[in-house]
Amino acid sequence: MPTSCRKGTNMAVEYYKASKEIHKQVLDLVGKHHPDLALVSSEILVVFRSTATKAGGQVILGTSRKVPALMNAVADGDYKFILEIPADVWEDELDSKQQEALLDHLLCACLVEEDPKSGTTKFQVRKPDIMAFRDNVERYGMWFPKEDDDNEGGTDAVGEMFGEDGDKAEG
Repeated sequence: MPTSCRKGTNMAVEYYKASKEIHKQVLDLVGKHHPDLALVSSEILVVFRSTATKAGGQVILGTSRKVPALMNAVADGDYKFILEIPADVWEDELDSKQQEALLDHLLCACLVEEDPKSGTTKFQVRKPDIMAFRDNVERYGMWFPKEDDDNEGGTDAVGEMFGEDGDKAEG
């Protein structure tokens, strides 16, 4: 197993590829919710790191990354994206529904677009379109204005989850 050291510590972090079962979950999610990733679904690598990292005091549940050309050369592969997940959180803190939601969240960050002028394919990792504090959402619901409101008059999944009147969802 390849290892790397955490910045500023002597503790080794171990990395390993996810099981075939988890890769199958990724393929299923791509088929259901991420048609733009269909052509590169076999080029998405899921890896586990032994322990989670923190940023701003918050545990990082996972990271989506675009694979640099150097990594593909060293690995003798052709990956477009890496989904990195902390094994300790995955195994000890998330139930199966949360695991699926995390995989879906990480896939949402992966973007494949064709440049209409050149015909070349671009691979990007985007930031989430909603950034929120749990306390604020619990008090006010999903009050954020939408950038692209092409769903005028209808409800969306987030609206349904949190209620159209801003009440928090029970459950």
